[in-house]
Amino acid sequence: MANLTADLRTPAAQYIRMSTEHQRYSLENQIAAIAEYADLRGYAIVRTYSDAGRSGLSLKGRDGLKQLLGDVVTGQCTYSAVLVLDVSRWGRFQDTDQSAHYEFLCRDAGVAVEYCGEPFENDGSMVSSIVKNLKRVMAGEYSRELSAKVSRAKKQQARLGFKQGGQMPYGTRRLLVSKDQEPRFLLGPGEQKGLQTDRVVFVPGPAEEIGIVRRIFRMFVDRGRSMASIAKKLNEEGVPSTDGWPWSVGRVRTVLRSELMIGYYVYNRSTRRMRGPTRLNPPDLWIRTRVMDPIVDTKLFAKAQREMGYKRGYAFAKSDMIKSLRRLLREKKKLSSDIIDACPYTPCARSYGDRFGGLQVAYAMVGYESRYRPGPRRRFSDEELLDGIRRLHAAFGHVTIALINADPDLPRAFVFMRRFGKMTTAYGLAGFPTTKAEASSAARKRASPRLQERLRYDPSRPRSERAR
Repeated sequence: MANLTADLRTPAAQYIRMSTEHQRYSLENQIAAIAEYADLRGYAIVRTYSDAGRSGLSLKGRDGLKQLLGDVVTGQCTYSAVLVLDVSRWGRFQDTDQSAHYEFLCRDAGVAVEYCGEPFENDGSMVSSIVKNLKRVMAGEYSRELSAKVSRAKKQQARLGFKQGGQMPYGTRRLLVSKDQEPRFLLGPGEQKGLQTDRVVFVPGPAEEIGIVRRIFRMFVDRGRSMASIAKKLNEEGVPSTDGWPWSVGRVRTVLRSELMIGYYVYNRSTRRMRGPTRLNPPDLWIRTRVMDPIVDTKLFAKAQREMGYKRGYAFAKSDMIKSLRRLLREKKKLSSDIIDACPYTPCARSYGDRFGGLQVAYAMVGYESRYRPGPRRRFSDEELLDGIRRLHAAFGHVTIALINADPDLPRAFVFMRRFGKMTTAYGLAGFPTTKAEASSAARKRASPRLQERLRYDPSRPRSERAR
Protein backbone atom coordinates (compact mmCIF):
# COMPACT_ATOMS: atom_id res chain seq x y z
CA MET A 1 0.00 0.00 0.00
CA ALA A 2 2.99 2.22 0.55
CA ASN A 3 3.57 2.18 -3.21
CA LEU A 4 0.18 3.65 -4.12
CA THR A 5 0.30 6.71 -6.32
CA ALA A 6 -1.10 9.99 -5.08
CA ASP A 7 -4.15 9.66 -7.34
CA LEU A 8 -5.17 6.36 -5.71
CA ARG A 9 -4.73 7.53 -2.13
CA THR A 10 -7.68 8.56 0.03
CA PRO A 11 -7.66 12.31 0.73
CA ALA A 12 -7.33 13.15 4.42
CA ALA A 13 -6.72 16.16 6.64
CA GLN A 14 -4.44 16.27 9.65
CA TYR A 15 -5.00 18.13 12.89
CA ILE A 16 -1.96 19.00 15.05
CA ARG A 17 -1.81 20.85 18.34
CA MET A 18 0.76 21.77 20.97
CA SER A 19 -0.18 23.33 24.28
CA THR A 20 2.84 25.54 25.06
CA GLU A 21 5.61 27.27 23.15
CA HIS A 22 8.14 25.20 25.13
CA GLN A 23 7.15 22.15 23.06
CA ARG A 24 9.41 23.37 20.29
CA TYR A 25 9.40 20.32 18.04
CA SER A 26 5.98 18.97 18.97
CA LEU A 27 4.25 19.96 15.73
CA GLU A 28 7.05 18.56 13.58
CA ASN A 29 6.97 15.28 15.52
CA GLN A 30 3.21 15.01 15.10
CA ILE A 31 3.44 15.70 11.37
CA ALA A 32 6.12 13.01 10.95
CA ALA A 33 4.11 10.39 12.87
CA ILE A 34 0.92 11.20 10.96
CA ALA A 35 2.77 11.07 7.64
CA GLU A 36 4.07 7.60 8.45
CA TYR A 37 0.57 6.43 9.39
CA ALA A 38 -0.92 7.96 6.23
CA ASP A 39 1.68 6.26 4.05
CA LEU A 40 0.92 2.85 5.57
CA ARG A 41 -2.87 3.27 5.38
CA GLY A 42 -3.04 4.80 1.91
CA TYR A 43 -3.97 8.38 2.84
CA ALA A 44 -2.85 11.55 1.10
CA ILE A 45 -2.70 14.65 3.33
CA VAL A 46 -4.53 17.42 1.48
CA ARG A 47 -5.21 19.84 4.33
CA THR A 48 -3.54 20.73 7.63
CA TYR A 49 -5.27 22.33 10.61
CA SER A 50 -3.03 23.43 13.48
CA ASP A 51 -3.28 25.10 16.87
CA ALA A 52 0.16 26.16 18.10
CA GLY A 53 0.54 27.06 21.75
CA ARG A 54 -3.11 26.31 22.57
CA SER A 55 -4.51 24.45 25.51
CA GLY A 56 -6.73 21.47 24.84
CA LEU A 57 -9.05 22.20 27.76
CA SER A 58 -11.67 23.94 25.66
CA LEU A 59 -12.51 25.04 22.13
CA LYS A 60 -11.79 28.68 23.00
CA GLY A 61 -8.83 30.02 21.07
CA ARG A 62 -8.42 26.86 18.98
CA ASP A 63 -9.06 28.39 15.58
CA GLY A 64 -7.65 25.37 13.77
CA LEU A 65 -10.13 22.93 15.29
CA LYS A 66 -12.96 25.44 14.84
CA GLN A 67 -12.09 25.76 11.14
CA LEU A 68 -11.93 21.98 10.79
CA LEU A 69 -15.36 21.49 12.36
CA GLY A 70 -16.78 24.33 10.29
CA ASP A 71 -15.48 22.87 7.03
CA VAL A 72 -16.79 19.41 7.91
CA VAL A 73 -20.25 20.50 9.04
CA THR A 74 -20.81 22.84 6.09
CA GLY A 75 -19.59 20.25 3.55
CA GLN A 76 -16.69 22.40 2.34
CA CYS A 77 -14.08 19.69 2.96
CA THR A 78 -12.55 17.59 0.17
CA TYR A 79 -11.32 14.76 2.41
CA SER A 80 -12.94 11.75 4.01
CA ALA A 81 -10.81 11.37 7.15
CA VAL A 82 -9.07 13.46 9.80
CA LEU A 83 -5.81 12.10 11.19
CA VAL A 84 -4.79 13.04 14.74
CA LEU A 85 -1.77 11.76 16.63
CA ASP A 86 -3.71 10.65 19.72
CA VAL A 87 -6.77 11.37 21.84
CA SER A 88 -5.01 14.05 23.92
CA ARG A 89 -4.11 16.08 20.79
CA TRP A 90 -7.80 16.16 19.89
CA GLY A 91 -8.36 17.69 23.29
CA ARG A 92 -8.05 17.36 27.04
CA PHE A 93 -11.66 18.36 27.63
CA GLN A 94 -12.80 18.01 31.22
CA ASP A 95 -16.15 16.76 29.94
CA THR A 96 -15.50 13.67 27.83
CA ASP A 97 -18.84 14.18 26.11
CA GLN A 98 -17.46 17.38 24.58
CA SER A 99 -14.64 15.48 22.90
CA ALA A 100 -17.07 12.81 21.73
CA HIS A 101 -19.44 15.46 20.40
CA TYR A 102 -16.82 17.02 18.14
CA GLU A 103 -15.85 13.60 16.84
CA PHE A 104 -19.51 12.76 16.23
CA LEU A 105 -19.93 15.93 14.13
CA CYS A 106 -17.17 14.69 11.83
CA ARG A 107 -18.45 11.13 11.68
CA ASP A 108 -22.01 12.31 11.03
CA ALA A 109 -20.75 14.31 8.05
CA GLY A 110 -19.01 11.23 6.62
CA VAL A 111 -15.52 12.16 7.83
CA ALA A 112 -13.79 9.59 10.01
CA VAL A 113 -11.43 10.58 12.84
CA GLU A 114 -8.42 8.31 13.20
CA TYR A 115 -5.86 8.42 16.03
CA CYS A 116 -2.51 7.49 14.53
CA GLY A 117 -0.59 6.85 17.76
CA GLU A 118 -3.22 4.94 19.72
CA PRO A 119 -3.12 1.14 20.12
CA PHE A 120 -6.74 0.72 18.98
CA GLU A 121 -8.70 1.13 15.78
CA ASN A 122 -11.36 3.83 15.96
CA ASP A 123 -13.88 1.55 14.27
CA GLY A 124 -16.85 1.93 16.64
CA SER A 125 -16.44 -1.49 18.22
CA MET A 126 -17.18 -2.01 21.91
CA VAL A 127 -13.49 -2.38 22.78
CA SER A 128 -12.62 0.73 20.79
CA SER A 129 -15.37 2.78 22.49
CA ILE A 130 -14.32 1.67 25.97
CA VAL A 131 -10.61 2.29 25.43
CA LYS A 132 -11.21 5.60 23.67
CA ASN A 133 -13.43 6.91 26.48
CA LEU A 134 -10.85 5.76 29.03
CA LYS A 135 -8.18 7.65 27.10
CA ARG A 136 -10.35 10.76 27.14
CA VAL A 137 -10.78 10.50 30.91
CA MET A 138 -7.03 10.01 31.32
CA ALA A 139 -6.30 13.05 29.13
CA GLY A 140 -8.60 15.23 31.23
CA GLU A 141 -7.22 13.83 34.48
CA TYR A 142 -3.67 14.56 33.33
CA SER A 143 -4.58 18.24 32.95
CA ARG A 144 -6.22 18.31 36.37
CA GLU A 145 -3.19 16.76 38.04
CA LEU A 146 -0.82 19.06 36.16
CA SER A 147 -2.89 22.10 37.15
CA ALA A 148 -2.75 21.06 40.81
CA LYS A 149 1.02 20.52 40.64
CA VAL A 150 1.63 23.87 38.98
CA SER A 151 -0.60 25.60 41.54
CA ARG A 152 1.29 24.04 44.45
CA ALA A 153 4.62 24.98 42.89
CA LYS A 154 3.57 28.60 42.38
CA LYS A 155 2.33 28.88 45.96
CA GLN A 156 5.63 27.53 47.25
CA GLN A 157 7.57 29.96 45.07
CA ALA A 158 5.39 32.81 46.33
CA ARG A 159 6.13 31.82 49.94
CA LEU A 160 9.81 32.13 49.10
CA GLY A 161 9.23 35.64 47.78
CA PHE A 162 9.48 34.95 44.05
CA LYS A 163 7.12 36.81 41.74
CA GLN A 164 4.42 34.66 40.06
CA GLY A 165 3.15 36.94 37.32
CA GLY A 166 0.96 40.01 37.30
CA GLN A 167 1.60 43.71 36.81
CA MET A 168 4.12 45.69 38.84
CA PRO A 169 2.88 48.82 40.63
CA TYR A 170 4.68 52.12 40.23
CA GLY A 171 7.71 52.45 42.50
CA THR A 172 8.75 48.78 42.29
CA ARG A 173 10.95 46.78 39.95
CA ARG A 174 11.61 43.15 39.01
CA LEU A 175 15.10 41.84 39.69
CA LEU A 176 16.30 38.68 37.97
CA VAL A 177 18.33 36.40 40.23
CA SER A 178 20.08 33.09 39.61
CA LYS A 179 19.24 29.81 41.31
CA ASP A 180 21.87 30.74 43.94
CA GLN A 181 20.09 34.05 44.62
CA GLU A 182 22.82 36.02 42.86
CA PRO A 183 21.42 39.24 41.33
CA ARG A 184 21.65 39.44 37.54
CA PHE A 185 19.87 42.57 36.28
CA LEU A 186 16.61 44.48 36.41
CA LEU A 187 13.89 43.42 33.97
CA GLY A 188 12.26 46.12 31.89
CA PRO A 189 8.59 46.27 30.85
CA GLY A 190 7.70 43.19 28.81
CA GLU A 191 11.01 41.42 29.46
CA GLN A 192 11.03 37.86 30.80
CA LYS A 193 13.63 35.54 32.25
CA GLY A 194 15.58 33.41 29.81
CA LEU A 195 16.61 30.48 32.01
CA GLN A 196 14.15 28.14 33.68
CA THR A 197 16.27 28.07 36.86
CA ASP A 198 16.28 31.86 37.27
CA ARG A 199 13.81 33.61 39.54
CA VAL A 200 12.27 37.08 39.72
CA VAL A 201 12.16 39.02 43.00
CA PHE A 202 10.78 42.40 44.02
CA VAL A 203 12.95 45.45 44.72
CA PRO A 204 12.12 49.12 45.29
CA GLY A 205 12.26 51.32 42.22
CA PRO A 206 14.38 54.43 41.61
CA ALA A 207 14.59 57.07 44.32
CA GLU A 208 12.53 59.55 42.28
CA GLU A 209 9.69 57.03 41.92
CA ILE A 210 9.77 56.22 45.64
CA GLY A 211 9.47 59.95 46.30
CA ILE A 212 6.44 60.15 44.01
CA VAL A 213 4.82 57.16 45.78
CA ARG A 214 5.22 58.80 49.19
CA ARG A 215 3.91 62.05 47.77
CA ILE A 216 0.81 60.26 46.43
CA PHE A 217 0.08 58.88 49.91
CA ARG A 218 0.57 62.28 51.53
CA MET A 219 -1.71 63.99 49.02
CA PHE A 220 -4.38 61.35 49.52
CA VAL A 221 -4.21 60.99 53.31
CA ASP A 222 -2.93 64.30 54.67
CA ARG A 223 -4.38 66.72 52.11
CA GLY A 224 -7.55 64.77 51.34
CA ARG A 225 -7.13 64.94 47.58
CA SER A 226 -9.08 62.55 45.39
CA MET A 227 -7.40 59.96 43.20
CA ALA A 228 -8.61 61.83 40.12
CA SER A 229 -7.04 65.11 41.26
CA ILE A 230 -3.78 63.31 42.13
CA ALA A 231 -3.64 61.80 38.64
CA LYS A 232 -4.37 65.19 37.10
CA LYS A 233 -1.66 66.87 39.18
CA LEU A 234 0.97 64.30 38.19
CA ASN A 235 0.05 64.60 34.53
CA GLU A 236 0.21 68.40 34.68
CA GLU A 237 3.72 68.14 36.13
CA GLY A 238 4.75 65.69 33.43
CA VAL A 239 5.52 62.86 35.87
CA PRO A 240 5.72 59.66 33.79
CA SER A 241 4.28 56.40 35.01
CA THR A 242 6.26 53.16 34.83
CA ASP A 243 5.46 52.47 31.17
CA GLY A 244 5.28 56.11 30.13
CA TRP A 245 1.50 56.30 29.87
CA PRO A 246 -0.41 59.15 31.58
CA TRP A 247 -1.59 58.71 35.13
CA SER A 248 -5.18 57.63 35.68
CA VAL A 249 -7.43 56.94 38.65
CA GLY A 250 -6.75 53.22 38.27
CA ARG A 251 -2.98 53.71 38.37
CA VAL A 252 -3.19 55.87 41.48
CA ARG A 253 -5.51 53.35 43.13
CA THR A 254 -3.04 50.53 42.39
CA VAL A 255 -0.28 52.43 44.17
CA LEU A 256 -2.49 53.16 47.18
CA ARG A 257 -3.74 49.58 47.53
CA SER A 258 -0.67 47.50 46.70
CA GLU A 259 0.83 45.88 49.78
CA LEU A 260 4.22 46.02 48.08
CA MET A 261 4.25 49.61 49.32
CA ILE A 262 4.67 48.18 52.83
CA GLY A 263 6.98 45.41 51.67
CA TYR A 264 4.55 42.46 51.37
CA TYR A 265 3.82 40.31 48.35
CA VAL A 266 0.27 38.91 48.45
CA TYR A 267 -0.47 35.91 46.25
CA ASN A 268 -3.45 33.60 45.74
CA ARG A 269 -6.12 36.26 46.18
CA SER A 270 -8.06 34.55 43.42
CA THR A 271 -8.11 31.17 41.69
CA ARG A 272 -8.82 30.21 38.10
CA ARG A 273 -8.58 26.52 37.39
CA MET A 274 -8.93 24.62 34.14
CA ARG A 275 -10.07 27.62 32.11
CA GLY A 276 -12.97 28.08 34.50
CA PRO A 277 -14.24 31.33 36.03
CA THR A 278 -12.05 33.37 38.36
CA ARG A 279 -13.05 32.92 42.00
CA LEU A 280 -11.99 35.11 44.89
CA ASN A 281 -10.28 33.27 47.73
CA PRO A 282 -10.92 33.95 51.41
CA PRO A 283 -8.07 35.82 53.16
CA ASP A 284 -6.98 32.73 55.10
CA LEU A 285 -5.86 31.23 51.77
CA TRP A 286 -3.80 34.25 50.76
CA ILE A 287 -0.03 33.91 50.81
CA ARG A 288 1.55 37.02 52.29
CA THR A 289 5.35 37.23 52.25
CA ARG A 290 7.71 39.99 53.27
CA VAL A 291 9.87 40.62 50.20
CA MET A 292 11.45 44.06 50.61
CA ASP A 293 11.72 47.10 52.86
CA PRO A 294 8.59 49.26 53.10
CA ILE A 295 8.34 52.24 50.78
CA VAL A 296 5.74 54.02 52.93
CA ASP A 297 4.97 53.90 56.64
CA THR A 298 2.61 51.11 57.68
CA LYS A 299 0.29 53.45 59.59
CA LEU A 300 0.12 55.82 56.62
CA PHE A 301 -0.78 52.87 54.42
CA ALA A 302 -3.54 51.80 56.81
CA LYS A 303 -4.97 55.34 56.82
CA ALA A 304 -5.06 55.29 53.03
CA GLN A 305 -7.07 52.07 53.07
CA ARG A 306 -9.51 53.63 55.52
CA GLU A 307 -9.87 56.70 53.32
CA MET A 308 -10.67 54.54 50.31
CA GLY A 309 -13.51 52.95 52.24
CA TYR A 310 -11.90 49.56 52.10
CA LYS A 311 -9.95 49.32 55.32
CA ARG A 312 -8.28 45.96 55.12
CA GLY A 313 -6.64 44.75 58.29
CA TYR A 314 -3.20 44.02 56.86
CA ALA A 315 -1.57 46.73 58.94
CA PHE A 316 -3.05 45.31 62.16
CA ALA A 317 -2.27 42.17 64.11
CA LYS A 318 -5.31 40.10 65.07
CA SER A 319 -4.70 40.80 68.75
CA ASP A 320 -4.69 44.56 68.06
CA MET A 321 -7.89 44.27 66.04
CA ILE A 322 -9.64 42.49 68.91
CA LYS A 323 -8.28 45.00 71.42
CA SER A 324 -9.64 47.90 69.35
CA LEU A 325 -13.00 46.19 68.90
CA ARG A 326 -13.30 45.55 72.63
CA ARG A 327 -12.55 49.20 73.32
CA LEU A 328 -15.22 50.26 70.82
CA LEU A 329 -17.75 47.97 72.50
CA ARG A 330 -17.06 49.57 75.89
CA GLU A 331 -17.62 53.03 74.41
CA LYS A 332 -20.71 52.32 72.27
CA LYS A 333 -22.29 49.45 74.28
CA LYS A 334 -23.10 47.75 70.96
CA LEU A 335 -21.50 46.91 67.64
CA SER A 336 -22.50 47.05 64.00
CA SER A 337 -20.86 47.44 60.63
CA ASP A 338 -21.69 51.16 60.54
CA ILE A 339 -20.28 51.73 64.03
CA ILE A 340 -17.04 49.94 63.16
CA ASP A 341 -16.64 51.75 59.84
CA ALA A 342 -17.15 55.13 61.54
CA CYS A 343 -14.55 54.40 64.22
CA PRO A 344 -11.19 56.14 63.54
CA TYR A 345 -9.01 53.60 65.37
CA THR A 346 -10.35 50.27 64.05
CA PRO A 347 -10.12 48.65 60.64
CA CYS A 348 -13.38 48.45 58.73
CA ALA A 349 -16.04 45.81 59.36
CA ARG A 350 -15.05 43.97 56.19
CA SER A 351 -11.52 43.60 57.54
CA TYR A 352 -12.85 41.85 60.63
CA GLY A 353 -14.97 39.57 58.47
CA ASP A 354 -12.00 38.73 56.25
CA ARG A 355 -9.49 38.14 59.06
CA PHE A 356 -11.75 36.18 61.42
CA GLY A 357 -13.98 34.34 58.96
CA GLY A 358 -17.04 36.47 59.61
CA LEU A 359 -18.07 39.52 61.58
CA GLN A 360 -20.09 37.40 64.01
CA VAL A 361 -16.92 35.48 64.91
CA ALA A 362 -15.16 38.73 65.78
CA TYR A 363 -18.17 39.77 67.88
CA ALA A 364 -18.01 36.50 69.80
CA MET A 365 -14.32 37.02 70.57
CA VAL A 366 -15.10 40.29 72.37
CA GLY A 367 -18.17 38.89 74.12
CA TYR A 368 -20.83 40.62 72.06
CA GLU A 369 -23.90 38.82 70.74
CA SER A 370 -25.55 40.48 67.78
CA ARG A 371 -29.29 40.20 67.33
CA TYR A 372 -28.91 40.25 63.57
CA ARG A 373 -29.23 36.83 61.96
CA PRO A 374 -28.65 36.96 58.20
CA GLY A 375 -30.92 34.74 56.16
CA PRO A 376 -29.85 32.55 53.26
CA ARG A 377 -28.66 34.40 50.18
CA ARG A 378 -30.71 34.05 47.04
CA ARG A 379 -28.92 32.71 43.99
CA PHE A 380 -29.91 34.63 40.86
CA SER A 381 -29.58 32.97 37.48
CA ASP A 382 -28.08 34.88 34.54
CA GLU A 383 -31.50 35.21 32.92
CA GLU A 384 -33.05 36.58 36.14
CA LEU A 385 -30.37 39.27 36.30
CA LEU A 386 -30.85 40.20 32.65
CA ASP A 387 -34.64 40.24 33.07
CA GLY A 388 -34.13 42.66 35.95
CA ILE A 389 -32.20 45.01 33.67
CA ARG A 390 -34.96 44.79 31.07
CA ARG A 391 -37.61 45.46 33.72
CA LEU A 392 -35.83 48.60 34.92
CA HIS A 393 -35.39 49.78 31.34
CA ALA A 394 -39.09 49.28 30.66
CA ALA A 395 -40.01 51.22 33.81
CA PHE A 396 -37.55 54.13 33.57
CA GLY A 397 -36.52 54.15 29.92
CA HIS A 398 -32.88 53.59 30.89
CA VAL A 399 -30.71 51.56 33.27
CA THR A 400 -27.96 52.77 35.61
CA ILE A 401 -25.99 51.28 38.47
CA ALA A 402 -27.91 53.56 40.86
CA LEU A 403 -31.24 52.14 39.67
CA ILE A 404 -29.98 48.58 40.08
CA ASN A 405 -28.71 49.24 43.61
CA ALA A 406 -32.00 50.88 44.57
CA ASP A 407 -34.18 48.03 43.32
CA PRO A 408 -35.26 45.82 46.25
CA ASP A 409 -35.77 42.77 44.03
CA LEU A 410 -32.26 42.78 42.54
CA PRO A 411 -28.82 42.23 44.06
CA ARG A 412 -26.24 45.00 44.13
CA ALA A 413 -24.48 46.01 40.92
CA PHE A 414 -21.25 44.27 41.92
CA VAL A 415 -23.09 40.94 41.54
CA PHE A 416 -23.73 41.80 37.88
CA MET A 417 -20.09 42.79 37.39
CA ARG A 418 -18.84 39.63 39.06
CA ARG A 419 -21.17 37.49 36.94
CA PHE A 420 -20.72 39.19 33.55
CA GLY A 421 -17.31 40.87 33.92
CA LYS A 422 -18.58 44.45 33.62
CA MET A 423 -21.88 46.29 33.47
CA THR A 424 -21.63 47.13 29.77
CA THR A 425 -21.48 43.40 29.02
CA ALA A 426 -24.63 42.83 31.07
CA TYR A 427 -26.37 45.72 29.27
CA GLY A 428 -25.39 44.25 25.91
CA LEU A 429 -26.69 40.79 26.81
CA ALA A 430 -29.95 42.42 27.86
CA GLY A 431 -30.14 44.20 24.49
CA PHE A 432 -29.22 47.76 25.45
CA PRO A 433 -26.35 50.22 24.65
CA THR A 434 -22.93 48.87 25.59
CA THR A 435 -20.47 51.62 24.59
CA LYS A 436 -19.86 55.00 26.17
CA ALA A 437 -20.93 56.77 23.00
CA GLU A 438 -24.21 54.82 22.87
CA ALA A 439 -24.85 55.47 26.56
CA SER A 440 -24.19 59.21 26.10
CA SER A 441 -26.51 59.29 23.11
CA ALA A 442 -29.23 57.55 25.11
CA ALA A 443 -28.76 60.01 27.97
CA ARG A 444 -29.17 62.97 25.61
CA LYS A 445 -32.38 61.46 24.26
CA ARG A 446 -33.72 61.18 27.82
CA ALA A 447 -33.12 64.88 28.47
CA SER A 448 -36.22 67.08 28.49
CA PRO A 449 -36.96 69.24 25.43
CA ARG A 450 -36.51 72.37 27.57
CA LEU A 451 -33.01 71.23 28.61
CA GLN A 452 -32.13 70.42 25.02
CA GLU A 453 -33.25 73.87 23.91
CA ARG A 454 -31.20 75.52 26.68
CA LEU A 455 -28.13 73.55 25.72
CA ARG A 456 -28.65 74.44 22.08
CA TYR A 457 -29.25 78.19 22.38
CA ASP A 458 -27.65 79.30 25.67
CA PRO A 459 -25.09 81.90 24.44
CA SER A 460 -23.15 81.76 27.71
CA ARG A 461 -22.00 78.19 27.03
CA PRO A 462 -18.87 77.59 24.94
CA ARG A 463 -19.62 76.83 21.31
CA SER A 464 -17.96 73.39 21.62
CA GLU A 465 -20.40 72.41 24.41
CA ARG A 466 -23.59 73.43 22.63
CA ALA A 467 -25.68 70.66 21.16
CA ARG A 468 -25.55 70.46 17.41
